Amino acid sequence: MFNSIQLILTFFFLGLIFPSNIVHGQEEPNDVDLQLWMDYNPSYELSKKWFLLGDVGIRGLISNQDWNQILVRPTIRYKINESFNVQASPALFSTFNKDLSDTYEVRFTFDLNADGPDLLYVLPFYRLRLEQRNFFYTHSNIENNTNWRGRALIGLETFDIKGFKENRFFYFQAIYEGFLTLGKESAAETFINQTRIHASFGHKLSRKVRYEIHYIWQASRQYVEDGLQTSQNILRFRFYHRIGQPKQKKPGSGEAYLH
Repeated sequence: MFNSIQLILTFFFLGLIFPSNIVHGQEEPNDVDLQLWMDYNPSYELSKKWFLLGDVGIRGLISNQDWNQILVRPTIRYKINESFNVQASPALFSTFNKDLSDTYEVRFTFDLNADGPDLLYVLPFYRLRLEQRNFFYTHSNIENNTNWRGRALIGLETFDIKGFKENRFFYFQAIYEGFLTLGKESAAETFINQTRIHASFGHKLSRKVRYEIHYIWQASRQYVEDGLQTSQNILRFRFYHRIGQPKQKKPGSGEAYLH
């Protein structure tokens, strides 16, 4: 039964991801930049079913100093069973631009996450996300606006690999994510039809603390006809901290981490 659900999810994800990107996938980007993202991700287990999560982070350009961003995103998660969970997040993204209007985005996110079953030494995982994005601009000549965006993610994570020190496992991830902005009311500053491809390395320092290093290639374009296309190279550092006593878990078992 679960294998059938997994197969349906896989085809659904691919159907959502590829149409939003193939149309412009062969066009040459006319802008490239290098970005650095860093975030802290605490989590707390309220019960066997309910969890508090969140992330606080900063993002910016390395190639120039045109913009910087600060984000705060608390999250509540409900565990349906060992393979499925749902979560909801309010978030604030504050973007400070050198030459353009500063932007404040209030975002409400709803997720469906799934993982498994195990495939040899890797664990597949999936995420469907729906976001309501509310933009507020500091320049009075730019009208505030709201839009909706769908996101679909599919990835593979290796089982824990034993390191040189006891209980310090490491793992690898490969992730593909597609974005689809719903509606045509996006402001000119909003980039859509995004694609993200991740390659990441994770290292567990203890049962409560781990970090991940991601290389992300991202492609996007503005909604408007002949809009600016961009290609971004992103280096992301993620620090995870489980507060309180985590549940016992078998050493070396796969566990997909999604935030």
